[in-house]
Amino acid sequence: MTEGAGPVVPDTQLPPVTIIIVNHNGRQFLPVCLGSLQALDYPREKLEVIMVDNASTDDSVPYVQKEFPSVKVLALEKNFGFCRPNNEGAKTAAGQFLVFLNNDTEVSRAWLKELVGPALADKEVICCACKMLYYYKRDTINTAGGKITIVGGGFYRGYGDRDGVLYNRPGYTGFGCAAGLLVRKDFFQDAGGFDEDYFAACEEHDLGWRAWLFGYKVAYVPTAVMYHMESGTFGSRSNADPVKVYLNTRNRLYNMVKNLDAWNLVRGKLIGACFNFYRLFAYLVNGNFRAAGSVCRAYFDFALTFGKMLPKRRVVQNKRRRSDAELYRLGVIATFKESLDEEKRLLLLAKDTYYKA
Repeated sequence: MTEGAGPVVPDTQLPPVTIIIVNHNGRQFLPVCLGSLQALDYPREKLEVIMVDNASTDDSVPYVQKEFPSVKVLALEKNFGFCRPNNEGAKTAAGQFLVFLNNDTEVSRAWLKELVGPALADKEVICCACKMLYYYKRDTINTAGGKITIVGGGFYRGYGDRDGVLYNRPGYTGFGCAAGLLVRKDFFQDAGGFDEDYFAACEEHDLGWRAWLFGYKVAYVPTAVMYHMESGTFGSRSNADPVKVYLNTRNRLYNMVKNLDAWNLVRGKLIGACFNFYRLFAYLVNGNFRAAGSVCRAYFDFALTFGKMLPKRRVVQNKRRRSDAELYRLGVIATFKESLDEEKRLLLLAKDTYYKA
């Protein structure tokens, strides 16, 4: 996939955009995040910012109301995770496009103008992913798009790699990280938004997957640069965190049921079972019994809620415009070798304490 960039758009032709930020006790991140949004090179009258607050117990809400009065605050009565708060923000959004932005981020001045360009240049592009660098390692890729895997998840392209020419090429991508992702509002609503049964995790793979299945495209925009502290919203950077393990395992199973065709669903379940057994064994060997228990609990809860996914599968499959074979040809779904090579690379990368923190 080697296309996807759009021309620079004059200010008069820029669309109204709503940026949605989910927050839970993230007061320490808000000055940087909201401050960078104030500095955006984007017409003020076409920009709306909504902070959806998950019942924070710090002073996030009064701080924003005082220091950033132009930001609309939608306060929820409890912590609903990631999916529902973004959906709630989308319901009230005035923009033609939505941007889902984590609170632990900083955006560059030209970020939004660049991000919206490909979607304006090509009506089939309904979702745009930016180049995301680490906030504390600004020469290092956090994500430059990503590929979906047959086990229901995906991997971030370039994760932990040094930024360079390879990541400066615009193109199409399987999905974009929801820490900074633009999507057409009408598509997002027609597609049902983020699946609220997920709570959090793997919703970005699901959204990108549906975009491609329904006949649209997801663009990677390297000139839309932002910086990510990583897991400020979630609370833990460790991939072995028991809550993360549970959500990622269960939601990958959900993704397979909803989005794969019948043959690949069988393949995905078998490969996924092997992958999860390997992770379970590794957690036990390393003495991480809580993470091991999370894998088992994810399968148990998936079995209990399997019936809820079947109607969702019917909706997705009825709207399907591309076959799984075509998604493989397009490079949207990673081959088994690509997935295995990436897993090996991540194991080597995890030896660096920064990435396994």
